[in-house]
Amino acid sequence: MLGGLFGRVPAVLAHAVLLRADPPDLCRLPSGDSLAADTPACRTGAVLPAPPRSVELLFSEPVQPIGRGLRVVGPDGRRADRGPVGVAGAQVSVPVDARATGTYRVVWSVISPDTHPEFGTMTFSVRRAGGIVAEGAPAAGAPGTWGIVLGALGHLLHFCGYGLGFGIFAAAWLAGGPEAPEPMWRALGLGILLLLAAEPVAFAAESVSLGALGGADPAVMGAVLDSSFGRVLAQRLAAAILLWVLAGAIRTGALRAAWPVPLLGVALAFVDGEAAHAAGVRPPWWGLGVNTVHVCAMGLWAGTLAFALLPPPLPRSSRGWRIAARVLAPAAVAGAAATGAVMAFQHLAGLRDFVANPYGRALGVKALVAIAAAGLGWAGVRRSAPRLLRWEAAALLAVLALAGLLVLMRPPVP
Repeated sequence: MLGGLFGRVPAVLAHAVLLRADPPDLCRLPSGDSLAADTPACRTGAVLPAPPRSVELLFSEPVQPIGRGLRVVGPDGRRADRGPVGVAGAQVSVPVDARATGTYRVVWSVISPDTHPEFGTMTFSVRRAGGIVAEGAPAAGAPGTWGIVLGALGHLLHFCGYGLGFGIFAAAWLAGGPEAPEPMWRALGLGILLLLAAEPVAFAAESVSLGALGGADPAVMGAVLDSSFGRVLAQRLAAAILLWVLAGAIRTGALRAAWPVPLLGVALAFVDGEAAHAAGVRPPWWGLGVNTVHVCAMGLWAGTLAFALLPPPLPRSSRGWRIAARVLAPAAVAGAAATGAVMAFQHLAGLRDFVANPYGRALGVKALVAIAAAGLGWAGVRRSAPRLLRWEAAALLAVLALAGLLVLMRPPVP
């Protein structure tokens, strides 16, 4: 059902776009999509009268090769690339020995500055088509289902951890001060656990997605850790561990340690933008700023809801309930809605994209579910009905899951 609604997610996974190849890639359309693998243009590629000296790829943004990065397989199935892979910003190249007549396959695997992997294949032929590649050897470089599933799960765990960690602390702190009830600390501990668990899952997703060039090859995994993705992963882990340390200090009576927690939450929201579409918005400060406010608002929404559902339930007449239900929750929902609208404007070319583009359709569904969650929350507060608030929590969980999927999808406007 999701595949029919959002399109082929594997086709839109990754954000650096291959703009041009030399030899040319006849299988790739100007839109960025590819022809069917069994078409002649994909099976044999461009037929060159003379061997090329190198293979060059030009992407839409600077990239970093992962593992072997760019390799060429000759008509006999042996490696035809010679020497190290060269990188100059958005251009990747490798010298080749393509004197043999027949069809060659080019396989690449790179990471863009926003941490997303790009992988693909193309073919070309020298003098005429022929050899193992032309006979239909399986193409490498296609993203696996596990890479997509693990990637979406990693983002979901991170967003839930952010809400239960920083969000619930901010809600309790703003509603009643750092001396919170025991259930709040247990929820915060679960949030820290989710934040810590999210990063190994995300690392596994990145490694699996790039596994076409080595699978569990330590060189590939090391390159992933040394990439923009690895830097974001380290910053997220550091934020989760520091929250753990601060929470322990607050519980032992060092209440001054409460002040850095909201600031740390804002910093982590900013880091999240480095691994999202916000990194591609120009000017960068605008995209990262809007994304930071959006993540903070979503986290506060989730944290306020979790705070309201903590056992035993807060009396409706209590100061904490009034602040959480009448001030924090509406402010968080309004902030999330406003920044979400701005981000949609940044990444969609027009209203038509809500129907014509997989990213737009997923974004539209997320907006509708978020509206439903906000409506359930409003009704739950007015009627003092915890059951409606629990339904709001379920709807908000779906919103976070869709947000995790959107991070993996390429928007119409980078």
